[in-house]
Amino acid sequence: MTSTSVSTGPTRRDRLARLAVATVFALHGIAAGSWAARIPWVKEARHLTSADLGLALMGAAIGGLTAMPVAAWLSARVDSRTLTRVLVIAVGVALPLPAFAPVLPVIFVSLVLFGAVSGVLDVAMNAQGVTVQERYGRSIMSGLHGLWSVGGLIGSASAGLVAHAGVAAPAHLLTVGVIIAVVGTLCGTRLTPAPPTAAGKVFARPDRALLLLGVITFGSLFGEAAAADWSAVYLRTTAHATPGVAAWGYAGFSLSMAAARLVGDRVVERLGAPLVVRTAALIGAVGLAVGLLVPVTPVVVVAFVLLGLGMATVVPLTFSAAGRTPGRDPGTAVAAVGTVGYGGWMIAPPVIGFVAQATSLTTALALVAVMTALIALPAGALRERPAATES
Repeated sequence: MTSTSVSTGPTRRDRLARLAVATVFALHGIAAGSWAARIPWVKEARHLTSADLGLALMGAAIGGLTAMPVAAWLSARVDSRTLTRVLVIAVGVALPLPAFAPVLPVIFVSLVLFGAVSGVLDVAMNAQGVTVQERYGRSIMSGLHGLWSVGGLIGSASAGLVAHAGVAAPAHLLTVGVIIAVVGTLCGTRLTPAPPTAAGKVFARPDRALLLLGVITFGSLFGEAAAADWSAVYLRTTAHATPGVAAWGYAGFSLSMAAARLVGDRVVERLGAPLVVRTAALIGAVGLAVGLLVPVTPVVVVAFVLLGLGMATVVPLTFSAAGRTPGRDPGTAVAAVGTVGYGGWMIAPPVIGFVAQATSLTTALALVAVMTALIALPAGALRERPAATES
């Protein structure tokens, strides 16, 4: 055993790296929350039907899903620090493009781009988070994802205030994009070097363990995508909320996710990941069902708060487990789980849009309640396995 085996705790450089990657998580959330809250503006300003909007939103999901193999390929060749530094700027540039797009095809293409750069950044910043977590010697991933949710709350809540003031989405999202690019550039200088460990090994089909993690992530991201893209629309069209109040559906969702994730590491240590995920998923499913049965604005906002609680710990736990998979580079493992999981993010917006067009948005969102409840079934796969013995 070498002397370096004796840990003296995180250094100042480690703490700065944690602050930097946490800020990147928050910036990513701000981008998502800002866009989600301005979707009703795009729908109304561009005269889109529910089916049109579902098709447009599928662009972001397609971009995110197709980015996963690309992210794995890049992770095997470029360190996560460099990827994170470049991609956070790209997200800032891509964020305002959908709001400036004048017609459906251009909106679709701009959302493909936004989804792609967001997806690659998602993989890169999670791989960077795993690297910082290993230097700390204790779990920090739930907290990092909690700050993503804080960012989503900041983005959606501020967007609601801006919308209430009558500011159009293009000017608003352009301003947010510039802030993300500038702050992200500053954070990039403090990230931790993390050379890829899978030289010559690119994206591979997930093995059974990663596939189960991907299935759990699929259900969670289905619900997250639904809340991000349809909560404001549901409040506006079914609960008849004002544009400013409608943004608080996703804000409440983000707030509950943030609160649950910020304490998630401690709760999981005491109760175990499977029990936490099962209990939260059932609470989220029942809460959303009540909001669909009673479409009154305060009830619906609380329903999305409970849905956020149900989703809160799932992705941090699955991505963290993937990043610790023996014999796998963290970036490629996260990308493998993400490829399966982001299928949920991809299909949720168009499925909900098409079902809403054929029936009602209430019926469509009932699918989310069912999907959330189903997360509880495979949650046993999150049980921590003994680490492989080192030779």
